[in-house]
Amino acid sequence: MTRLPAVSGLFYNRNKNELIGDITQIFKDTKNYENLEKTMNKRNIKTVLVPHAGYVYSGKTASYAFKEICDDGLPEIFIIIGPNHTGAGVNLAVTPESKWKTPLGNVDIDREFVEKLKENNTLVKEDSLAEFNEHSVEVEIPFIQYIAKKQEKDIKIVPITMKNQDPITSTILGESIYKTAHSLNRDIIIVASSDMTHYQPEPIARTNDAKVLKNIENLDVDSMLTNIQNYNISMCGYGPVTAGITFSLLEDAKIGKILNYATSGDASGDYSSVVGYASMLIK
Repeated sequence: MTRLPAVSGLFYNRNKNELIGDITQIFKDTKNYENLEKTMNKRNIKTVLVPHAGYVYSGKTASYAFKEICDDGLPEIFIIIGPNHTGAGVNLAVTPESKWKTPLGNVDIDREFVEKLKENNTLVKEDSLAEFNEHSVEVEIPFIQYIAKKQEKDIKIVPITMKNQDPITSTILGESIYKTAHSLNRDIIIVASSDMTHYQPEPIARTNDAKVLKNIENLDVDSMLTNIQNYNISMCGYGPVTAGITFSLLEDAKIGKILNYATSGDASGDYSSVVGYASMLIK
């Protein structure tokens, strides 16, 4: 089975050539285009945080993380974890499909990883309803396809959608991803898909988001979750980030690094009510 695009033409271009042009221009605008095809093959990056709004709003911020992956070296498998905005489906959903289609073509799902992950984490269930109209995972895939083609690398993905993002569920997910990757000897990166503050004035968004991003830099999940609660920060993907930090610490990660921060106001010109976007790496 193949999962068809749900938000092409809405969050990103549905035309293949135009989408390639859009992504190319995003990398050029952020001065991240040069040497995308070259890599140091270090493979130190364990997790990246990337936003998931329409490309016109958050594409530039996302490009910083994908450029870092290119420089570091592409993994075999991208584990893409996104929040469930629709409320449909099970609490912790992994795709039942074998392929995922975008205007750039099909990308294979690592079915062996999916099956082993379900063995290692009984909270994970196959469910197509959870991802049916969900954008948080889908918008990352064309970027991944684009850089994989640049580096002539065959990659696979494992898409995971989180409706339940509580700390225990998120931590167990990170632990089970680590266990699965090692049992199958897979080289993976977690792509934690999340936007930051939603619909606050620009100064408030930047101030509050800076608190959370500092916690992520320090790989401090407890402080991140405390700040989200205390300052009522509407970060939609704290569960994927928690899973990513948990996995990264098990992989002996030492630091997080902020690559870029922007808001929707930078694209729209309206700073009265913005959404925050951040890209980070953990290694």
